[in-house]
Amino acid sequence: MSITLKDHTDLLEELGSHAAEVLQASWYEALRAFSPAGLENYVQGARALKNLGRGGDLVITFIHNAPIIAKEIGEDSVVDMLDSLMALASKTSGSMLEAVIASAPTAAKRLGDPALFRSYLQLVNTLLNQVPRGLRPMLENLEALLAQLTLGGLRRWAMWGAHAHKINFEEQVAYFGLKSKESLAMLQKERKGTLFVDVQRRINMYLRALWARDFFMRPTSGDFESREGYKPFIEDYFLYLPDAFDDMHGVSGLEVYRATAAHCAAHLVYTREPISAQALNPLQMAVMSVIEDARVETLSIRAFPGLKQLWSKLHFAQANQANTVGDYLNRLARALLDSDYQDDDTWIVEGRALFAVAAQNEENLRSNHFSWEVGVALAHGLLKKNIAYNPRTDLLSAPYRDDNRYFWEFEEFDFNKSQAAGFATVKQVRKHVSVMEFANELEVETAGDDAQEIWVMSEEFFPYDAAQENGVSFNEREGKEPVAEPYHYAEWDYQIQL
Repeated sequence: MSITLKDHTDLLEELGSHAAEVLQASWYEALRAFSPAGLENYVQGARALKNLGRGGDLVITFIHNAPIIAKEIGEDSVVDMLDSLMALASKTSGSMLEAVIASAPTAAKRLGDPALFRSYLQLVNTLLNQVPRGLRPMLENLEALLAQLTLGGLRRWAMWGAHAHKINFEEQVAYFGLKSKESLAMLQKERKGTLFVDVQRRINMYLRALWARDFFMRPTSGDFESREGYKPFIEDYFLYLPDAFDDMHGVSGLEVYRATAAHCAAHLVYTREPISAQALNPLQMAVMSVIEDARVETLSIRAFPGLKQLWSKLHFAQANQANTVGDYLNRLARALLDSDYQDDDTWIVEGRALFAVAAQNEENLRSNHFSWEVGVALAHGLLKKNIAYNPRTDLLSAPYRDDNRYFWEFEEFDFNKSQAAGFATVKQVRKHVSVMEFANELEVETAGDDAQEIWVMSEEFFPYDAAQENGVSFNEREGKEPVAEPYHYAEWDYQIQL
């Protein structure tokens, strides 16, 4: 599929001279941000907003901001925003719709995930229904709010104000404009320590330094109604990490992110096949999860010994905790990682011994059948303590560990899912060819700009009957100006300014 502005001359006329000029000025940026299908949605979105009859500024704001949103979190989010705008159009003015669009790039950049962006749009819709006078000042302060709050924190802060000032319009404006004491007090209450969006690049470079490969991360927010948030998890080649971490027991939020990302990456690196859950009860699966975590961490520590210190300081279980199965699982998790941890319980001692003996064989340790064998044996011993196991409450307390769905739901390599995650993305190739190659070997003459391979012919190629074509070459008639070759600047270190 190929798309140019020439294909939409009717739209340019319909938009009016000012909006058409803005679209033409933004077209190059749109070409870089959208696929051909995304470009079609982009221009049709501009047409739909024009047809609302809410003024030209609304269309111009969309034309300018949509490519920024697509670049940040993907072109599908632009469609999500358009759907939301159409739903809001019957409830509010064009200037309010314009404010929603103008603030959307800030939300996209700070949230960093399409699912979170959709949840943000739902929050905007909710606030428009409940406190319409408060929405505009909130959007005007969105950058300051999202610099301090997760999406869940923003929702709790906003809903508190909506309920407290439901019928007091002046207080609504003051609260959502960050001009009242209670607004600032609630903001302080909901603040988180370290936001994922602020450390994502550093975490990515950290993982690349460890394993010499890229891992793809997304934030996840489960703290709409509580401050806890979801546990980390792995799905479709993405590492889903909480959108914020507080400092814990003297460990900074950044260090917690490093520990979490390194642990999740270890699962991806050292898991080659699923663990069969057939004929296993919930207790056996819980113990196996602890052993599997210890297995991938042991392999990682053998390659990178410094990871042991990073992970060990995030285990807080003590030897005197013996009330629930969860207490024993957490003590075992710490015992298998931290050799300095003292625990004389017979079950913990047995677990350490079984793990140590089995781990002496490196080949055995690299298979997760290791976790199955050790886990079943230890689960049988834990039953002798006669403590009931509750999967809802007997959870692992180490904040950096994921929910282990990855190795229970393990799938064979899926090329389409890996591409969606950005893994092994097929890059477009530009190939310089001669006239003879072009004439004899070209396979698809009608391929669009999104073709996997683009041929560039620097020589003039004329039709066989040049006179009949008035001397116009194929280059002039069908070709396009080639994309400039990349220019590599000298490396720059911003810290030492050299």
